[in-house]
Amino acid sequence: MDERRKLFLKRDPYSPPKDGALFLRSVRALTEHHIRNCPEYARILEERGFSPDMLRSEKDLYKLPVIPTLYLKRNRLFSVDEKELRVKASSSGTKGKKSVVGLDKKSLRLGIGMMFRFFKYHGIISPVPVNYIVLGYEPSAHADMGAIKTAYGTTKFAPALSRTYALKDTGNDYELNLEGVKTALIKAAKSPFPVRFVGFPPYMYFLMKMLKDEGIRLKTGRRSTVLLGGGWKGFSGLEIDREEFLRLLDEVLGIGRERCFEFYSAVEHPMAYVKCSEGHFHIPCYSRVIIRDTASLEPVKDGEAGLLSFVTPLVTSMPLVSVVTDDIAVRHEGPCACGLKAPYFDLLGRAGVSGIKTCVSGANEFLGGKDA
Repeated sequence: MDERRKLFLKRDPYSPPKDGALFLRSVRALTEHHIRNCPEYARILEERGFSPDMLRSEKDLYKLPVIPTLYLKRNRLFSVDEKELRVKASSSGTKGKKSVVGLDKKSLRLGIGMMFRFFKYHGIISPVPVNYIVLGYEPSAHADMGAIKTAYGTTKFAPALSRTYALKDTGNDYELNLEGVKTALIKAAKSPFPVRFVGFPPYMYFLMKMLKDEGIRLKTGRRSTVLLGGGWKGFSGLEIDREEFLRLLDEVLGIGRERCFEFYSAVEHPMAYVKCSEGHFHIPCYSRVIIRDTASLEPVKDGEAGLLSFVTPLVTSMPLVSVVTDDIAVRHEGPCACGLKAPYFDLLGRAGVSGIKTCVSGANEFLGGKDA
């Protein structure tokens, strides 16, 4: 069996690695694949003086040159013919340059299986039909954002009776549809079936605040679920405390904190991390997290803040084995008070303009001076 499949077939996503050998072999083999099939990536590694033979233990993973997500917003890196891509997605946002990520059949199949087991572990897979309130963009022919595809894909984990979107497609743009969402939600709350909320936290907050201000209290049922991702990008000034958010959720919709799941993911790193009851994002066995210094991109010690970067052998179509984001985070070893022994990270925010420029400067340097 392909070693990557052995890794991604693990049923317990937080199973502790015995020695990390399987993960390391998978990373090394996939890196060799990308070197053979993506000349631009091969050049990047060669200019950095890197060889897969340098990965002798997990402690060496940091040596694998990182590709900044900012670089992917301006450059294309594919290890397969684009005709072989089964799905394409771009990073969120309607303005500015966006990363374009494509998955081939092998990556897509592996990723879907992994995510099914991941969601099943967290009790999110259900055969019970639900009414979906999607706090995000309605699928459209004029938009290919990863957030749209992720949200729609999430509505496949329980049969959909209906889907109502907070951001309605107008044909060439989107408009906020909270009144339509409110009407659909009140109707769904009278149904014997659960409600599932999927999408961005700010819109969930706006919806709950509107209901509270209008004196509306709903009981959506104990099986109703909230699945949030994407953070408060664009609404950082309106972000509320997590405990206040959970209290509002119980007060307005009758949903307990144990049914609220918050996820972290990135289009350039198609993997999900779920926030535990203690507010930490635990790291599954399918990936590794390295926190890097904003200037040198060298790893920092656990407990120190830096740029959040990931290593995973998931994608064969693009060299996304090691990527660095512009999110600031800290990493800690487990165990956690929630009961999980897996290491975890906490998000602190995004790198400011100076931090992003520093990251871009570093990218320019180690990517051979190409515009990043």
